[in-house]
Amino acid sequence: MASDARSLEDPRTHLRALGGALVVVVLVVLLASVAVSLGYPLIDAAGIARDGALGLALRSAFQFVGFGVAGVGYLVVTDQTDLVTVRFPTRADAKWLAGGFVALLGLYLAVSGVLTALGIEGAESAIVTQGSDQPVYFLYLIPVTILLVGPMEELIFRGIVQGLFRRAYGPAVAVAAASAVFAAVHLTSYSGEGLLATLATVLVLGGVLGIVYEKCRNLVVPAVVHGLFNTVQFLAVYATTTGVVSGW
Repeated sequence: MASDARSLEDPRTHLRALGGALVVVVLVVLLASVAVSLGYPLIDAAGIARDGALGLALRSAFQFVGFGVAGVGYLVVTDQTDLVTVRFPTRADAKWLAGGFVALLGLYLAVSGVLTALGIEGAESAIVTQGSDQPVYFLYLIPVTILLVGPMEELIFRGIVQGLFRRAYGPAVAVAAASAVFAAVHLTSYSGEGLLATLATVLVLGGVLGIVYEKCRNLVVPAVVHGLFNTVQFLAVYATTTGVVSGW
């Protein structure tokens, strides 16, 4: 529901939206680190090398468990569980799921094509670097991204952050603001000269996920779309790294 002019004149409106989003992001960073720290002894006890493909994938899994704890904890403690809508997908949801996935993948390919035509290279991905000498890492990441990364990132950025901004400023500003936060949080995941171009791409893709969520109001839909999109990327990187195909 869009906010009216009177509510925007109240400083508390901005404080709840901006302050809430900041608190959630800080919680995510802190609890993700804590979850990884707690997970390492389990990885060691299982005799799995931390820097091996499986160890790195499990580290990612623990990290996003931390995301989930941060998100659910924030909603429960602040008594805002109604901010996020989750239900079993309907036929209408299925249409948005299929359409959202096609739109996300198509837009990604289009943006990548434009950047290539302009001679702009994307930034170096930390994930791609980690798996460059052990491609099976990308396959291990597939269940992680479907079960944890997609759902937990959507809970945080579309469910909570976008929900907070929607409550204060309406859906259009909410999608743009949440997408900006989404892109900013990915800053540490990339490096190199193409950093701005890559973050701009993440911003646009986040916008697609935000629009899908606004249209169907079911967090399951963008969570699945997100997970499937990442899965396609991991399969493509695995294929190029192992020489199955020449490029992506």
